[in-house]
Amino acid sequence: MTAPGRQTLASAAARLEADVSRILQASANPAHTATSDAPVLILTIGLPGSGKSTFARRLAPQLDAVILESDALRRLLFDSPAYSRPETQRLFVALHGAARQLLRARRNVIIDATSITDGDRRPAFHVAEQAGARLLLLNFTAPEDVIKHRLAQRLESADPQEASSAGLRVYRRMAARAQAPSSEHWNVDTSNAAEVESALSRVVEACRPSGGRAMGGIR
Repeated sequence: MTAPGRQTLASAAARLEADVSRILQASANPAHTATSDAPVLILTIGLPGSGKSTFARRLAPQLDAVILESDALRRLLFDSPAYSRPETQRLFVALHGAARQLLRARRNVIIDATSITDGDRRPAFHVAEQAGARLLLLNFTAPEDVIKHRLAQRLESADPQEASSAGLRVYRRMAARAQAPSSEHWNVDTSNAAEVESALSRVVEACRPSGGRAMGGIR
């Protein structure tokens, strides 16, 4: 390999290390503790407005989990996000690197991202395997009229927890690309309040050290 090639690789490695460090610092919470069992990696799947981030925020305290929210982390790494392919690739390489480190430290992790294609989801499988973590896929859905209402409210909202700026145009573009998960997963219709509460209880129970492996969806 030529000297310029080695320098390019070294520069990319240094940038990745810096990106991962920034994500870990932003996600740090002294109140979080390591799990006594194999950690759990939860991957959300769902279009904008499907309710995955709201669910993740409710779930995280019950599992003492770190949320790695792709929209918020994109804004952390890029002052003016362009949503280009190279930018997205850099974001998710760093996000998965941070997830790997957290899992190896026996911390439960929730990757909050759309993950709408098999290609999007594949790296999480590798991260879980490399870290010896259990993996749970949660596929979030809602009727389109409900999603349209949520997206309209989001654009008008001043909620500081809302990192996504996706509107109806983005939703429709992503819906055209979405692939149903082919791996074992749980479906959650977030327009049904009773189903949401049931799903929260089931996920928490599945992730308990004593019984997590016995329930469907944990691999």
